[in-house]
Amino acid sequence: MRRTVPAFLLLVAAFAVAAPLGWWTVPLVAGLWGALRPGFPRPILAAALAALLGWSVWLGIDLGIAPDALTRIGARAADILQLPSTLFLLLTLLFPALLAWSAAAVACRLANLLVPRGQG
Repeated sequence: MRRTVPAFLLLVAAFAVAAPLGWWTVPLVAGLWGALRPGFPRPILAAALAALLGWSVWLGIDLGIAPDALTRIGARAADILQLPSTLFLLLTLLFPALLAWSAAAVACRLANLLVPRGQG
């Protein structure tokens, strides 16, 4: 437990720092996390949650900087997709979580095939 909390917070920070570069950094960070196969109870789930939190940091910052702009673009996108605004916000947060989950799972599996757990 002592090591998992700081490792998880570092992973959240990595996602938050990488997020402004683009959505493609989410699978990149998660893939690296999965390939390293950290001694973490559930590394794939941790990657998904950390990506969701890291993305939330930037949504919060954007909301603090320009709340009207974020609200307007969210409402427009929700109208275009014919979804409630709340559901659109949840999907916005679900996107990086699913990207991270899938990238970490693939990288973890490939790492296990290339270097089995006891040998790496």
